[in-house]
Amino acid sequence: MLTNSLIRGLLCATFIFSGALQARAETAEYRVTFNATWSAETHPLQFPNNPHFSPLIGGTHDGSVVFWEEDELASIGLQRMAEWGSQTPLDLEVETAIDAGQAEFVLRDDAVPGSPGSAELDFLVSDEFSLVTLVTMIAPSPDWFLGVSGLELRPGGQWADTLTVTLWPYDAGTDSGASYGSSDQPTTPHIPISPITDGPLANGVPLGTFVFQRINQTSSVPSIPKLALSVAPNPFNPATSVRFTLPSEAQTRLDIHAIDGSRITTLIDGSFQAGRHEISWNGRDHRGVRVASGTYLARLVSGRVQQSIKLVLVE
Repeated sequence: MLTNSLIRGLLCATFIFSGALQARAETAEYRVTFNATWSAETHPLQFPNNPHFSPLIGGTHDGSVVFWEEDELASIGLQRMAEWGSQTPLDLEVETAIDAGQAEFVLRDDAVPGSPGSAELDFLVSDEFSLVTLVTMIAPSPDWFLGVSGLELRPGGQWADTLTVTLWPYDAGTDSGASYGSSDQPTTPHIPISPITDGPLANGVPLGTFVFQRINQTSSVPSIPKLALSVAPNPFNPATSVRFTLPSEAQTRLDIHAIDGSRITTLIDGSFQAGRHEISWNGRDHRGVRVASGTYLARLVSGRVQQSIKLVLVE
């Protein structure tokens, strides 16, 4: 039985294929262009002074995992994205799926600073993980967002050359604010994700499109550089060393997160050479305040690859 979200996806997607039947490929490279058309002309009611969208976040995966779906409750990652525009912990949820063999890559890009506006993101996708999930927060808003969930890039067993998805607004079901600038009004208990049918976005006009265009096709899966990340001692008190090895020179960032995905502090953020590196964390946040005992996550992002590891601070 098709869900409402799947029916909507089928109605909104336009597939364009080459005339000749494409040979089966193991991987392909795509560029997704987010064309934001939301404006005072398209949605004049209560239109905000600073319309923009949060950084794109999502992943490529198979059909055994769903990161959000209409008529289902939002995960903590989807909630943080829809309410705060945060890429974390939704990226950590994708990483968990990667560890479980259900996903392959985390997808992320910068924010769209204003609307109308646009953003582009290039990414690899393999036939084993040919579904893409990608979301962005409508900002400002209580918990409204745009996105696709489990969009198939190989319909009918061949790569789509071009796929255009019309983007309609969704409510994450975690905040009860009724206007763009509403103060926090947590919805308790949370209600399922649903299309927005009232308020300033409910005039039947979409807010933009995602255009997925195949820009390259390969016959084998390229080797993906691997990061080596470790922590010792672990558990620790009062400090521990985070050790990592980079396969190549790249812009690299190492953050410490609470288990709910909120960022505690940033240990490094800059360009690093290939090879082994080490840095100490003293169990303090970005203000220098000692954090409580418990489980934390060290997340290393270097170029297009990333890895996370758990740390346990004990009394």
